Amino acid sequence: MASTEQALMAMLRQLPTPITIIWQNGRYHWQCADGKGSSFDLVEAIEQSLRYVMAVHPANASHVS
Repeated sequence: MASTEQALMAMLRQLPTPITIIWQNGRYHWQCADGKGSSFDLVEAIEQSLRYVMAVHPANASHVS
């Protein structure tokens, strides 16, 4: 796994609502709060997880730029 991927995954774990992404069985699996999903593409997995967090915690979404 490239260091950029590792850095992105570490950054997501440090958010106010932590997002965990792991690579398993050829897919990126994400989990945060009660949400989870997977994608073949890291960027798509990040987008899915962030959209989930923003939908569940809309008050925090205004702080995301």
